[in-house]
Amino acid sequence: MGLRITVDIFSGRTNPTWEIQDQEQVRELIQLIAHHEAAVADVSAGFTGLGFRGIQVEITDDLDTAGLPAVFKVAGGGGRDPYAGADVAERLLETMPVGPPEEGGGRRAAESESDAPAPEERAERYPEDFRESVRDEIRRTAREGAGGATTVEPAESGGLSEAHAAEVEKQLQTLVHRAALTCAYDVTPFNPGFWNRPDTQLYNNCYNFAVNRRTNTFAQPGLAHGYTIPDTVTCGQVSTGAQRDGLRLWGNCQPAGSLRYVVALVTGTYPGNLRDYHWYRLHPGGLWAHKPGGTPARDTDNSGRPITNPYTCDRRPYNEWCGLFQTHHSIVIR
Repeated sequence: MGLRITVDIFSGRTNPTWEIQDQEQVRELIQLIAHHEAAVADVSAGFTGLGFRGIQVEITDDLDTAGLPAVFKVAGGGGRDPYAGADVAERLLETMPVGPPEEGGGRRAAESESDAPAPEERAERYPEDFRESVRDEIRRTAREGAGGATTVEPAESGGLSEAHAAEVEKQLQTLVHRAALTCAYDVTPFNPGFWNRPDTQLYNNCYNFAVNRRTNTFAQPGLAHGYTIPDTVTCGQVSTGAQRDGLRLWGNCQPAGSLRYVVALVTGTYPGNLRDYHWYRLHPGGLWAHKPGGTPARDTDNSGRPITNPYTCDRRPYNEWCGLFQTHHSIVIR
């Protein structure tokens, strides 16, 4: 019997994932979870925005599952008892491998970045302060789920100047009102039903959604053309990958064709200096939508507000603005 544990937190990159194979430890954890049945929730329940969305547990064989579902989530806001969820999640978090990467460990080559997590093929270790930050998120989720105090912080602007913010706003207004429009582009209605099906949602990320291509590979910018985004995940590095796939910076107009969507790129940093990226896509009426990682596609930000400006919306912790891009029907992603 084995367990695969995933911290559901990233949007673009593969989530932190590890496996537990020690039989005694697995039995202990299964019994703990079964005893706290009210902590268990469906993987799509609870918070589905940017940032921490809970701890996902997958039972990797059919031996004595104690009546638990094959895949479920705890501490994501979907369980009936948030404190039980926090207790179980913290116990699971104790099994996270932390410290320097083992020999041959660390993030693998390009093929592993695009596919579903394969923790059995790598000796991944994570920073201790990242694990502690996840622990803090587990406790915060429990307090909020139980009706406790909620801390509301202002959305960060990414350190860009007011002049830059004004320029972004001008660009977005131009898109909506078509005044002095730079490039022709396409919009299609927001269709979450396509992306939120069981055979699609978990296997496609924000990049798949932004370019409107279902690959079921958790696609990574540049991977189809031999490029792997470094762990530093800067705006320029993600942009390089996207442009190798065929995207263009806004203003460098795509040729005549179709699916010339306008998309926006942001990046951010999690504790432990773990970096990630996120994409948005423009829809009719000046509304934007996105798909945080393997969660449902949505047209609201982390505060539940419709997104009319991806620069100013609540997108914590993705507080670095990388700019607008344009897709094309000829692009290839993997």
